Amino acid sequence: MKINTPNTNMLNSVLQQQQKLSQQLAAGKRINSAADDAAGLQIANRLSSEINAQQQGQRNLADGIAFARVYDQALQGINDNVLELERLTIAAGNGIYSAADKQALQAEANGYLANIQQGLNSEFAGRPLFTDAKLAFSAGASSLNIQTQDLGSVLASQNIFNLDLTNSATANDTLSTIRNASEQLGAFQAEVGASINAMQSAANLAAGQQAATAEARSRIADLDFAKASSERAANNILTQSSINVAMQARVSSEQALSLLT
Repeated sequence: MKINTPNTNMLNSVLQQQQKLSQQLAAGKRINSAADDAAGLQIANRLSSEINAQQQGQRNLADGIAFARVYDQALQGINDNVLELERLTIAAGNGIYSAADKQALQAEANGYLANIQQGLNSEFAGRPLFTDAKLAFSAGASSLNIQTQDLGSVLASQNIFNLDLTNSATANDTLSTIRNASEQLGAFQAEVGASINAMQSAANLAAGQQAATAEARSRIADLDFAKASSERAANNILTQSSINVAMQARVSSEQALSLLT
């Protein structure tokens, strides 16, 4: 004859709950499988997908900002040389300079023109900077663009590479050409500066959204350690009590069987 006691079922239930708490404490997660909370797991997975997209968007924008800053510095380097050409052009208008002096100014100007040509070959991670291109950087839900220019063609169209400081008759035209080129470079820099600000703002927004999304996921999926630890301590006591009661019940059952036999 077998005598069942309700204490056995209670002990099994307590042990199962204790095992579940141990798994949760070990993983640090309230939801470790669909059995724990099927709906909660689905929501947590969707939030994880959003977080991954926001993280990648931030990396894309960081690359875009880095590219734009290098492009801006390259523009500034070329503009610095153009400003030196402007100075030399004005200097060439000094009436006391001889033809030899103007030849010296022309030689110096040729050096700055060579610097500009070298700057036009600048690259970022193997990609030429000064080409007509629109680079898109995905922020996740949207994209931001950086427009680059074929600056060599722009400067060539303004005839800046054929400056002649030895000819006084063309001095005013030369000065006008250089100033137009400098203004064009300034406009390009203003455009890329606006792109940098827009990307930085988008990156800050994405970082804030990621933090909020991660917090929401944590509230759903992560474990409340204080509560779980308290429940585990209470279950430890209940487990020990259930074991003691079960042992006593087993002894009583054996005594009852011995009397019946």
